[in-house]
Amino acid sequence: MDLQYTLERFALQLKNQRRTLNRVARVFQKIMKTLYEHHFPNAEAHRPGPNPNCRDADILTVAWLLEYIGEDSENSGYRRLKAELKTVFPNLPERSRFNRRRRNLASASEVLRRTLTPDLSKTDVFIVDSFPMPVCDFKRAKTSKSDLKWADGTGTYATYGHCETKGLGTFFSFRCSLITTSLGVPVDFCLTAANRDDRAVLPHLAERGEYPILLGDKGYISEALQVELMETEGTVLLPTLKRNQKHQYPDDFRPLQVRIRRRIETTIGQLTEQFHIARVRALKHWGVRTRMSNKMGSCVLGAFVNQCLGRPLMKLKDLVLA
Repeated sequence: MDLQYTLERFALQLKNQRRTLNRVARVFQKIMKTLYEHHFPNAEAHRPGPNPNCRDADILTVAWLLEYIGEDSENSGYRRLKAELKTVFPNLPERSRFNRRRRNLASASEVLRRTLTPDLSKTDVFIVDSFPMPVCDFKRAKTSKSDLKWADGTGTYATYGHCETKGLGTFFSFRCSLITTSLGVPVDFCLTAANRDDRAVLPHLAERGEYPILLGDKGYISEALQVELMETEGTVLLPTLKRNQKHQYPDDFRPLQVRIRRRIETTIGQLTEQFHIARVRALKHWGVRTRMSNKMGSCVLGAFVNQCLGRPLMKLKDLVLA
């Protein structure tokens, strides 16, 4: 049976039903189990020792649900899920063991997220932007002994950056570059040091997908970058132009570019308010990457279920709370 058809059939179980947390959790569980078994068949059987009572797919489902319900505290969120979804996930481990297994499944989480994304990104127009992820208060940055101040295997580490649009000024953090569809659905993301220029990050992000037309803000203005993306990836980069630039877009295209590009700001607002993506609560790089993958994955899963139900793709908050 076709994988896509199977996933859509599970999502349609919520059609004309009151979408309680229990019902949505069961649908998420079926989708995640199907995806995991498709990509990692008999993965648990190949490991040494007895199989765990709580399956890997259930760990990933709870990890994504934990980010989706929007609890500010991970402790309270996990206690809530463990209590309210006892019949759905009867064998959930205690929180520290759950977190260890969730981190070990970070690469699997990315595989499942990327599997759900293509069906939501059937468009030629994409949007790119970035946002800060503060690690700690500016005044505490110098004395902080956080592991995030030093590079990990990918070379990413927290540094000082500057952001006027968010009212932060100079901050100590990471920066996340994000690509979405024209409807705001996250397609891919990249975590970098806060002092990295967005224009330096974009070529590495663009090579991981197919983006015929890419809209950006004024931070992506660069003739050299536009030429590079066209020659290497076949991507047409259309940043918002400054008023004093000699060459301007046609009068009928300029407001359209601004209107479509602003959709990503709404998505970043959703990720910040509901998924708390701008708050770095992890202590190590591994934890940061895991939480980022879980947050993006749960967002994409919500959009996928909305698509199956005929709802606006990014109407995420009331999917569970309705």
